[in-house]
Amino acid sequence: MSIRLSTRASRRGSAQAGGALLAASAVLAAVPAPAQAAPGPIPVPSGGVVYVTNAVSGDVSSLAIGRGGSLTSLGKPVSTGGEFPRGIALTPDGANAYVVNSDSDTLSVFRVGAQGALQPDPLIVPTGDEPWGATIAPDGRTLYVTNTADGTISMYRLGSDGTPARIGDVRTTSDSPKQTVLSPDGRFLYLSYAGADDTSDSPPRVVTRFAVRADGTLGPGEDVAKVGQADYAIAISPNGGFVYVASAEARNVWGFRRGADGSLTPVPGSPFPAPDLPVGLKVTPDGQHLYVGSNDEDTDSPPGGLLGFSIAEDGSLRPAPGSPAHTPDGAIVDAVAISPDGRNVFGSVRDTSQVAAFAIGAGGALKEAPGSPFPTGGERPLSQAIVVRPAPVSAG
Repeated sequence: MSIRLSTRASRRGSAQAGGALLAASAVLAAVPAPAQAAPGPIPVPSGGVVYVTNAVSGDVSSLAIGRGGSLTSLGKPVSTGGEFPRGIALTPDGANAYVVNSDSDTLSVFRVGAQGALQPDPLIVPTGDEPWGATIAPDGRTLYVTNTADGTISMYRLGSDGTPARIGDVRTTSDSPKQTVLSPDGRFLYLSYAGADDTSDSPPRVVTRFAVRADGTLGPGEDVAKVGQADYAIAISPNGGFVYVASAEARNVWGFRRGADGSLTPVPGSPFPAPDLPVGLKVTPDGQHLYVGSNDEDTDSPPGGLLGFSIAEDGSLRPAPGSPAHTPDGAIVDAVAISPDGRNVFGSVRDTSQVAAFAIGAGGALKEAPGSPFPTGGERPLSQAIVVRPAPVSAG
C-alpha cells in the first residue's frame, strides 16, 4: 500500500478514499475565514497548549492542556491566510508559531497571546514550492522549511520579534524532502524523504545530514544512512545521542546512534517492526520512550493509534506495555507531540479532525485521557500537524 500524502497532483487527482476531501482543500481553504471575536477571559493554561493545523479548513486550533492530558479549546481556530496548512513549529520561548501552507507556497507567522491562543492576521512570507515541514534552531535564531516540489530547504533568520528574513535555499540530495530535526547543539540538521509514489518495492530512501554554519545557513548535504520507503518523520533524542526514522511503506522504525561528527550508525536490532504504517514519531523529554503514530486502514488488526517503545541504553527499541494504544473506532493518527513535562502524548487524528490524548504511565504504558479524543474545531489535520508549548507568554 502507498500513502498518498505528498504532492498537490496526488491530492487533487487521487481516487482513493478521502481523495475528494483533499481535492476540495484549495477551494475550502481559499474562503476567507469569518471575523472571529476575541475569546473571553479564561485561566492561563497551567499544563501548556497544543496547536493543531487543519489542512482542509485552512486554520490552526489552540487547545489548553488540563488534568490527565484533557484538552479544552482556547477559541475558534485561526485562519492561516494560506491554503492547506501542514507543518508547524514554535520558537523556544513560545512567543511565535510558524505554519507552512503547502498549496499557497507560504509561511504564516503568528504571535501567541497571553492565554496561549494564536493571534489572528498572521504575517505571510513566501517559501519554496509546496512547503511541508518547519524546524527552528535550538537558539531560536533560524528557521528551516522543507519544500517538497522543488527539492529545497529554505532558510530564514528570525528577528527579535520573530519576523523571518530569508537567507537562502539549499538543494537536497534527493526528491520530496519531508521533515527535518536539528541536533540539540544546533550543529547538524537531518532530513528524511517520502514521495507520493513510494511503495514497498521502491528503492530505499536516505537520511541527509547538513552542517549548520555560524550564520545559520546550511552546508552541502551528505547522505549518512539508508532507510526504508516513505519516511514522513524523523526524531532525535533530547541528548542528541540517537536519531529515529519512521518508514511507512517498509512498516518499521530505524534507529541510529549519532557520532560527534554527525554520522549515523544503526543501533542493534534496527530496523524495528512498526506494522501499522508509521508516520509521526517523537521521543519523550527524558529520552526513555518513543511514540509512533500508526496510520493503516488495511490490516486485519484494529487500525490507527499509537505505538509505544522503550529506548534501551544502546538506542534499541522494545515495545512498551500495552502497545499499541488504539484510538476510539481505530481512528488514524498522523502526527505525534509530547508535552514538555513528559506526562502526556497527543496524536492528531486525520479523518475525524480530533486530537487523541494519553497519559504516560509506568514503563511507558499509555492511559487514554478522560474525554479523549477532543475536537479541534477545524478539518483534517495531517502529518507534522501538531506541536506543544509548555506555557503561554506573558503578553499578547
